[in-house]
Amino acid sequence: MRTSSKLIYVQALSSLSLWLDIFLIFTVPVYLWHASPSSIAFLAFCLGAPMLFLGPIVGTLIDRHDVRKTLLFGALLRVLSTVALAVSPDLQSFLFFVLFKGVSNLFYFPSITMMVRQLILAEERKSFFSHVSVFDQSSKIFAPLLAGVLTAVLSPKDLFFLSAAAIALTFPLLRSICLGFRTQINDSSTKTLPLYRDITRGLSIFNALPFQLRIGFLYSLLTSLALGIYDPHLASFLAYEGLPPVNFSVIVSATAGGAICAALLVKFKLSNIDEILLRSHALFIFSAALILTAILVFFQVPGRAYLYPLVWFVNGFSYEILIISSNIILQQLCPSDNIGRVSMSFRSIQMLCVIIGPSLGTMLIIAGGRPAPFVVAACMAFLTASVSIAVYLYLYKKQARTPVS
Repeated sequence: MRTSSKLIYVQALSSLSLWLDIFLIFTVPVYLWHASPSSIAFLAFCLGAPMLFLGPIVGTLIDRHDVRKTLLFGALLRVLSTVALAVSPDLQSFLFFVLFKGVSNLFYFPSITMMVRQLILAEERKSFFSHVSVFDQSSKIFAPLLAGVLTAVLSPKDLFFLSAAAIALTFPLLRSICLGFRTQINDSSTKTLPLYRDITRGLSIFNALPFQLRIGFLYSLLTSLALGIYDPHLASFLAYEGLPPVNFSVIVSATAGGAICAALLVKFKLSNIDEILLRSHALFIFSAALILTAILVFFQVPGRAYLYPLVWFVNGFSYEILIISSNIILQQLCPSDNIGRVSMSFRSIQMLCVIIGPSLGTMLIIAGGRPAPFVVAACMAFLTASVSIAVYLYLYKKQARTPVS
């Protein structure tokens, strides 16, 4: 089996485990311990806090260690933390193990990013990330359905064992990948003072990154903040409009369906398009979907309940293209010796957007009513798309005017 195929299978099993975890982490406390809304909010904070506060530090450590060891260590921590969630006796211990789960993700995901950078050739990355996206979004649809069916015969908490088994199945593939992978280890990786100096160089390293990578981080952060403003309030908004829970399920499935279509389109039709141009197109379509959503909500368009799944299909379609193109740009432009630090620093700031977004959405609802988060998010997305297109056209014209030596 080719190395790229092994990595795709690893990512597919990892996605299945991840979506099972997310579904179970936010449902088990409600059904078993009748967790309050404040407890659920704290649960989300525990899951994201390690990424928020420790991301750049762990990313720097991973850059300076043998990526094979950090990858296997992260996978082992994911299995152990998931099993711990399955056997947790009460809500307090469950919260602690969710924090442990966040730490395990912190080691695993940047390590697999570095492994992809080393093992997947540049010309194969569009195809690779398209495959990964298809499996990831399919798991997003399949995992909750699988969990729902299995709860008929199993306790919801026991389903964490299924998630742990999915990660455990990746170990033979990871071992095979690591045996065929050669990496150089930094001898100073465990020294405290050089590590501290390396962490404090973060700003200078960021300034030295290629412009398209730096501006891309800004686009992604603004998009994440826009999503955070309206997406967590979607279920309550639909309830406010008097729509049943099935409408929310249909919208979630439509979003995942759009993402799957985007991944397939990138693989079979858009493989030759420049990823920077692809990112600009994705931002434009994403902003158009949010503007249409804001119009439907603000003007109370008749029959809008039937249009929501279509709009969110486009939303998921464009956002997945943005994710794929951004992943490719990161792999193509980021220096290999700093990819762990750069990716984790970005994830850390992105996590901050995810955390503050719902609070901003709440304040907007209080100040401007239910349509306010959608209107503000649409304005942010439109601004981001406009800047992206303007920057692309400016650089394209500048490049066209530059004489060839």
